[in-house]
Amino acid sequence: MKILIMSDSHGRRDLVQKCIQQHPDAEAVLFLGDVLTDIKGMEKIFPEKQFYSVKGNCDFGSDVPAERLVTLQGTGILLTHGHAHGVKYGINALVGYSRKIGAKIALYGHTHVPYNQYHDGIYVLNPGSIAYPRGYSKPSYGLIEITPKGILTNTPDFNQFK
Repeated sequence: MKILIMSDSHGRRDLVQKCIQQHPDAEAVLFLGDVLTDIKGMEKIFPEKQFYSVKGNCDFGSDVPAERLVTLQGTGILLTHGHAHGVKYGINALVGYSRKIGAKIALYGHTHVPYNQYHDGIYVLNPGSIAYPRGYSKPSYGLIEITPKGILTNTPDFNQFK
């Protein structure tokens, strides 16, 4: 199963749609917050895909949960924006929390900087931002492939699709 992950689009709905179009083989799309209106309605444009979202620190008044644990291909995946786990100061709290709730993959945004590492049995991925990267990063998103042979995570640059 191929999974597309995005976060921190901040009003660039056009880029969200373009990113989804570039991955017709992705069965699920996960959005990690900031700004939820960018992902809203995409399930009507792409009815063949599963959509899961969480709200970020800029999604004021949203009734979408701040985090959720989903199971895809038998794998527990934590979706969070990350601000409540202090991800700007490190990922140890996020990794510990993921282990506690049984997640094999921890996904977060908030920093606008892509991150893709394996920590003590937990795959940790931040897709960065397709619209407004920070630091030395480029616009990016995340991909996960869950196969019988294992899990593969990646954070490709988005520049090629602009």
